[in-house]
Amino acid sequence: RIIIASEGLNGTVSGSAKEVDEYMKTVKSDPRFADIEFKEELVPDHTFKKLHVRVKDEIVHSSLKEIDPTKKTGAYVEPDQLREMIKNQDDFVILDVRSNYEHKLGKFKNAVTLDIDNFRDFPDKINELEQYKGKKIVTYCTGGIKCEKASAYLLEQGFDNVHQLHGGIIKY
Repeated sequence: RIIIASEGLNGTVSGSAKEVDEYMKTVKSDPRFADIEFKEELVPDHTFKKLHVRVKDEIVHSSLKEIDPTKKTGAYVEPDQLREMIKNQDDFVILDVRSNYEHKLGKFKNAVTLDIDNFRDFPDKINELEQYKGKKIVTYCTGGIKCEKASAYLLEQGFDNVHQLHGGIIKY
């Protein structure tokens, strides 16, 4: 299942190790995607019955089409860095930018959550975060895409110490 948008590619593919390796090499051979990051997970069976390729306006519908995370976004915090920050009880706010459904399934202890059913509702909740201006904020999401846009939007709205969990929970 692959989504193509002007902002990039997102997808999940399934196949033999050889087929998936060939797919990744082919995608990376295009200079536009040379730096693309793949997240791999071994599964016992082929996951999808057929190929779905969709062209969309945005990879994740956000109401933030004007935000370009390739130009400005929150600095990455690697998973091991976040573990250390949590362990050391560093002074930071961890912000879950996922939907109600997602954060009800599980979240980081003391994570700030927003009452949103879809990521496109995120900009409407920005006022609820005003109390955290001036603090270090680390956003997290499932795979990293929402974090890219959320952290970029926070920076645009005057939050100046914004970071994001690199690769989301999947990489964590």
